Amino acid sequence: MEKSIVNEVVSALEAVKSYGQPGFWILLSILTVLVLVIAAVVYQRIVIKRFQTASKATQENFETIAADLRKRALEVKKQDEGLRKRELEVKERKQQQVLKRSQRALKGSVSHTMLRPDFKGMTSVVPDSSKADLQRKSDEGAEATS
Repeated sequence: MEKSIVNEVVSALEAVKSYGQPGFWILLSILTVLVLVIAAVVYQRIVIKRFQTASKATQENFETIAADLRKRALEVKKQDEGLRKRELEVKERKQQQVLKRSQRALKGSVSHTMLRPDFKGMTSVVPDSSKADLQRKSDEGAEATS
């Protein structure tokens, strides 16, 4: 097939040669244009192929970077949760320490008050009217059992 194409081109050149100089230049210019068009198409395909290869590499690079970023974000989230948990534990420990100090202070205050020489015993926090009702009920209960 290639030989037949070459034979056709050679016969076309011979035919043009028979027409003289102007026909030869016309055919030569047409062939030059065809060669340039073919070269442009080949160059364009090479450029597109390179661009696609570069684009594919860039896409893979972006995907790798995105995966790394997701991984880092997950690590940061875990660290953040750990920090929040530690902060909460520290806060709870501080609250417990404050509560224990308050309880010790209260016990110390009560002990100090009870050890004072002028301490006359525990007083009731029940209002006076309630005291009378309680005294009456206890008196009634004592009479009923007797």
